[in-house]
Amino acid sequence: GGITTGVVSALRRGTLWDRSAMTVALAGVSLPIYFTGLLSLAIFSYSLKWVNVDYKGFADDPAMWFESLILPWITLAFLYAAMYARLTRATMLEIMGEDYIRTARAKGLRERVVIGRHAMRSTWTPVLTLLGLDLGALLGGAVLTETTYNLPGLGRLAVNAITEKDLPVILGVTLIAAIFIVVANLVVDLLYAVIDPRVRLG
Repeated sequence: GGITTGVVSALRRGTLWDRSAMTVALAGVSLPIYFTGLLSLAIFSYSLKWVNVDYKGFADDPAMWFESLILPWITLAFLYAAMYARLTRATMLEIMGEDYIRTARAKGLRERVVIGRHAMRSTWTPVLTLLGLDLGALLGGAVLTETTYNLPGLGRLAVNAITEKDLPVILGVTLIAAIFIVVANLVVDLLYAVIDPRVRLG
């Protein structure tokens, strides 16, 4: 969602869509995630009563488990979609002014081919870099989101362990988070070679 929004905003620079989307994206990256979470709780759970946020384990009640995670997912998705929308737009605008894009257009290629085959491929490199960092952080534990929605997760477990000076738990959570981050960055490095052949090793 965020990547698509960024691409469309770059292609429609200065239009109402671009200004509206970037205003929402600016709000997404500016508002603290706990504020977004509390606002979502107040509107969708307490006022409108659309979703129930009382957490239940998957084994106890799969439907309730899924429903209790809807707002946390939306809260995190809003933040990261806003970040990727802004990054993608900025990268796309820079790439569309490059010489090889002008050359592709001068050769008579259709605009869809120029954007899809040439511009988008270059846009993915910085997006993947940020994705690797964010994926590792997400898997390692989203502390503020877990605390806001009272969810049992790695982030809260780590905070509680630090508070209680539980060294074995601290080491375990740190190890798991480190493994997630290493694996996420390894996957990103492998995807670099798929997207950009120039980074492949001989």
